[in-house]
Amino acid sequence: MKEKKLLFVGGSKSVHTFNLLALIQDYFDESLLITDAFNPLHKDVKQIPVAFSLKNPSHLLSSTIKIRRIIKNYKPDFIVILQVDTAAFFTTIANREHIPSLIIGMGSDILITPKKNCLYKFMAKYVLNNNKYYNTGARYVAKKMQEIIKKDVDVVVANFGFNSNIVPKQKQNIIYSNRLHKPLYRIDKIIRSFAIFVKKHNDWTLVVAANGDEQNLKNLVKQLHIEDKVKFVGWLNSDENNNYYAISKIWVSIPESDCTPISLMEAMAGECIPIVSDLPTMHEWINNKENGIIANNLEEDFFSVALDLDYDSVVKINKNIVENYGSKEKNREKFYSIFDKEFKRE
Repeated sequence: MKEKKLLFVGGSKSVHTFNLLALIQDYFDESLLITDAFNPLHKDVKQIPVAFSLKNPSHLLSSTIKIRRIIKNYKPDFIVILQVDTAAFFTTIANREHIPSLIIGMGSDILITPKKNCLYKFMAKYVLNNNKYYNTGARYVAKKMQEIIKKDVDVVVANFGFNSNIVPKQKQNIIYSNRLHKPLYRIDKIIRSFAIFVKKHNDWTLVVAANGDEQNLKNLVKQLHIEDKVKFVGWLNSDENNNYYAISKIWVSIPESDCTPISLMEAMAGECIPIVSDLPTMHEWINNKENGIIANNLEEDFFSVALDLDYDSVVKINKNIVENYGSKEKNREKFYSIFDKEFKRE
């Protein structure tokens, strides 16, 4: 049987790039990553840097030509493109041989970015109409992908699998937030809500992980006079992140737009009570006041209501969900089914 080569396209700073590559690469005999910058934390992955940004318009031509050369020289049997973005646009144009390709919608790239202006809308339509296979992590995003394509294509709904190394420990009065400090994730709303909550529940701590607009968030904490109740821990490695899942009673994430965050799966596996945005994708995982909280009014205290839930029931429901829909094994099978379809494997 002919050896199979995978060409993967994804951002170097995204953990999803390397998580998905690790999940699917064993299907292939060889893999190569096109990314925006070399990531030294993954030296075992063969990487070729290509400029993805359109801040320099010349990249549209130069990067497309470079990707075209890579495809021509590497001769991949399959291409996986993570996220509908400029890298996907460049790669789709460069793929003149029409190598079978899988495009993955991540959430905001489908739900928000195409609405920004005509250029992003055109790029999204072009990318989605010129790739062969489709994937995303939520049924709602899959529906929106079909609407952009304007036909009933098969979108495989699968995520990248959660970290199963989380072992719950004795829970502490900790609320854990570990999404990036970008406007999309509204960490400031979490802090403001916590400031109201902690006046009534003085023995709780908010732990804010990840990075980004950290200084402004620290200034906000100072303005609200809750410096002794909020802990900024920065970017954490996997073990440190797992430890906070293990000891936290509540995990919170309230972005403006989202698909299925792996961090939600991990929080559920870590026996945290999840608090999430009122988004269509979140309703696929959380029944409000049953296995978590869907925050509707972000201007009020949306934490206190979590304390009224039947904790043992929340844990039982969420354990069942992650075992059936979040495991790496089950999601790997879904991705493999796409490759099997292309290569006609039984």
